[in-house]
Amino acid sequence: MVEGSQGFPHIQLRLTEKGTAKSLGGGGSKKETQTSTNLGNRQGHGSKIKGLLSSLINDWQTFQEQQQEDKNPTLPDAISLILQIDPETFDLDDLRTSDIEIISELEDGYIIGASADTNLSELQNKIEKFLNNKSGGGVVAKS
Repeated sequence: MVEGSQGFPHIQLRLTEKGTAKSLGGGGSKKETQTSTNLGNRQGHGSKIKGLLSSLINDWQTFQEQQQEDKNPTLPDAISLILQIDPETFDLDDLRTSDIEIISELEDGYIIGASADTNLSELQNKIEKFLNNKSGGGVVAKS
């Protein structure tokens, strides 16, 4: 009888082999996350995000100019945006390092944010790092 069964005398255990457990492998296949898909398509994803960001900034500037031309009150210098992130891998602190403040976190990985930097310079910098596979750009894969 094995010494570990002393607290359970009603269980008869027999020591057949002594050593470390061997893995049988398996465990199922690991589900690919959106982040790993984006990392696999670095140029495509980075270019898409870069284009969307450029369009957002241009639309913001056009709107502000139109407000001035129409003599309407201009909005404060803060750009708002809705981001879809990979909820399995994204850390909300990554947005704060991009000078984006979180207003609300919605279901299915959507985040409403705002930035006083209407050019979103820090986010553009991270996109360039992502496209060039440099340190500091990995967060872009999670969006």
